[in-house]
Amino acid sequence: MKNYTYVYVLRNWLLISLSFVLFIVTTPIFAQNINNGANLFIADGVNVFTGGNLTNTGFLQNNGSFSLSGDWTNLAIYQGSGSVSLIGGNQLFSNLTQPVAQLIIDGEGIKFIPGKLFITNELDFRLGVVLINDSDTLMMGTNCIVKNGSELSYVDGALTSQGGGYKFYPIGINGKYYPVELVDIRGFEPTIEVEAVENLPVVITSMPVDINREIYWTRKTISGTFENSPITLGLDLQGENPLQWVIASSDNLLDEFLVTENVTIRSENELTIINSVLPISANYFVLGLLPGEAPRPYFFSTTLSPNAMNADNRFVKVFGDSTGPSDFYFQVFNRWGQSVYETQSFISMSSQGWDGRQNGNVLPSGVYPYSIKYKESSGKLIQQTGFITIVQ
Repeated sequence: MKNYTYVYVLRNWLLISLSFVLFIVTTPIFAQNINNGANLFIADGVNVFTGGNLTNTGFLQNNGSFSLSGDWTNLAIYQGSGSVSLIGGNQLFSNLTQPVAQLIIDGEGIKFIPGKLFITNELDFRLGVVLINDSDTLMMGTNCIVKNGSELSYVDGALTSQGGGYKFYPIGINGKYYPVELVDIRGFEPTIEVEAVENLPVVITSMPVDINREIYWTRKTISGTFENSPITLGLDLQGENPLQWVIASSDNLLDEFLVTENVTIRSENELTIINSVLPISANYFVLGLLPGEAPRPYFFSTTLSPNAMNADNRFVKVFGDSTGPSDFYFQVFNRWGQSVYETQSFISMSSQGWDGRQNGNVLPSGVYPYSIKYKESSGKLIQQTGFITIVQ
């Protein structure tokens, strides 16, 4: 027969040495330091807070929520579906390579995560910077959702994800925030690592471009295969004309960087968000400035994700810097050839776009054929067909 102890409020510290301890109350439980050397179970609905450290040398099952302002040191067994919140200043989070369901970064300071940490459900950046050294790994599971991210809360170092589809990487370096989105990762069971790096070496480009060598991004395939994905890059362009920016990419720093002019550009707070319309398969990415301000031809984005962190990636739109065309017609079909969306409004497709809905309902993930027709101001008739990918 198991022994149960009901713990409510502890003023100074809590030393666990019983054979089994069960928290079943719904009010917060406070403690200075927690040292668990036996079996500690935190039930669903229970909030545990310590203003000090947690050290676990026994068995810790967390199905509720655990907040601490000190260091987290797990030397034995941790498991459960609950959340852990780091709410202090500089903190160490060492979990002996064991997964955590939900990790919340909340509290000024640096969060040091040595070794490998696997997040299964949710990684939430509210306040504070997570430091990941070259020998460490912070990995998001296939179904992990990444929330928030800002110049006040991001990963300084590499952030790794498992699985395809849409992935958000709130990364930065040395106090600056450079977020990345891989909008639709294609490949076989890919595990992808993304990192922001300073001081790009001098590189060769496929066309004249003034490369921003202050910052560039790397993408590594850790396991599985990576085919391609549209990519979104964010940084503070400090008043530069956003219409001139392009993405340059290459598989190797010594190879020629191909320049992608077909990008969408928008402002978000202090950042400029630049998204490649077409998929890119490269390992290195950097932003560059085109010489002059020549208008770009019309082009069409072909991937949307209703849950994308950046609003531009929730729609497909027509882009271009020239005067709007005439005789415009756009139509999307399902796999049986039935129309699921159509419009004759160029203004609507260039300003609002299509959000992947039919009669107000988001269509399932998949590939949808489209047809677009219009006449340029020069009188040239443009007809284009292809496929739109919806990623849930």
